[in-house]
Amino acid sequence: MSTERLQERFCVIADDLTGAMDTGVGLAQAGLSAIITFSSTTQIASDAVVVTTDSRAESASEAYRRVKATGERFRDYFIYKKVDSTLRGNVAAELQALLDVTAAPHAVMCPAFPAIKRTVVNGILLVDGVPVHQTSFSRDPVSPVTRSDIIELLRAGSGIGAVNLKLDDVERGPVHLAERIRESASRVVVVDAVEDRHLRCIADALATSPERLLPCGSGGLGAHVPLAFGYCVGERDLPPAPVGPVLLAVGSRNDVSVRQLQRVLDTINPPLIRVEPNEFRSKAGRASRANQLASKIVQLFSESRVVVLSSSLSDYAPQLRHTMAPVLGAIVSRVLASCTLAGLFLSGGDVARAVCGEEGIQALRILGDLQPGVIVGEAAGARYEGVRVITKAGGFGNEEAMTQAIQHFTQGA
Repeated sequence: MSTERLQERFCVIADDLTGAMDTGVGLAQAGLSAIITFSSTTQIASDAVVVTTDSRAESASEAYRRVKATGERFRDYFIYKKVDSTLRGNVAAELQALLDVTAAPHAVMCPAFPAIKRTVVNGILLVDGVPVHQTSFSRDPVSPVTRSDIIELLRAGSGIGAVNLKLDDVERGPVHLAERIRESASRVVVVDAVEDRHLRCIADALATSPERLLPCGSGGLGAHVPLAFGYCVGERDLPPAPVGPVLLAVGSRNDVSVRQLQRVLDTINPPLIRVEPNEFRSKAGRASRANQLASKIVQLFSESRVVVLSSSLSDYAPQLRHTMAPVLGAIVSRVLASCTLAGLFLSGGDVARAVCGEEGIQALRILGDLQPGVIVGEAAGARYEGVRVITKAGGFGNEEAMTQAIQHFTQGA
């Protein structure tokens, strides 16, 4: 691997915070410092740039605008466009934005993440062998998935022409794959993958190509990109978590997250503060109710080291689906300001993002992961420096994911 390749500067552009974290962890595991900054006044030196455009729930035109502006800012970097491993969000519009900015001859797209049973076969995204639009992700309250065919998704979403390269081409190795990509008459090449070694082959093809290609995928492919460019993954133990109160904030209604939360309640039995959407219908009463729940959590820390805050088990109010993440974020922010937390577990990208910003957590330093998609970081910047933060997208992790997070926070205590 040439020195030039080792000097590549990487930039991950994701549409939400948990996606930025689960792709940025690949950079951290390759020995690069990866920082996500949320404050315009906070500047922290890092080897790689990880950005969230917070555009998953926006209109396609607004998502295009945000991603295009970010791409222009980092056009000199090797850009990795992170997309959701279940194709939620404005996938086509955001990819089009970066194609317009970078003028890359081809985008190479593979949202597969085999470690969590997301694969691409014949250009179709499967979750545990089922086309994604036939799974619970089709009922996502913010960004429901209606298509599993990636080529059709791109065509319908932004008129992007794409072609599919199947496993036969991947199995023939990165040099062959790079040549097939170069020969393609379509701007986007969707590549199949069902195992991690297929993702590594795709990443090697990116590094082998004499042309600067635009990779587009989930955290699965993202983890292999720095390795293909010559960086090495070594054994890096997570540092012990700070000792003190721990708050779990769970806003995802995904079936996976609900099962994980129920497992915590059944086995560890921490105090649970339920957030009922109907209590937040009126804007006038939201702040006072958020203050009440935050005060209750602070009081509970005198009795229990771990407290759970969640709306996931409450009645669903579809008209408030865009309201609950900011409500949960406001409650967490009030707790942060009222007592010294040692740890935060945040499930749901919109919930996690709601506690980050100028007046909240100003930056996150990515440290590693507990399991694929369950990412460990720590707050950086002037506010809440050193607070351990674990993020998890709603559909990620096995049944023990939240339990494992609590064990990470409390080991050695």
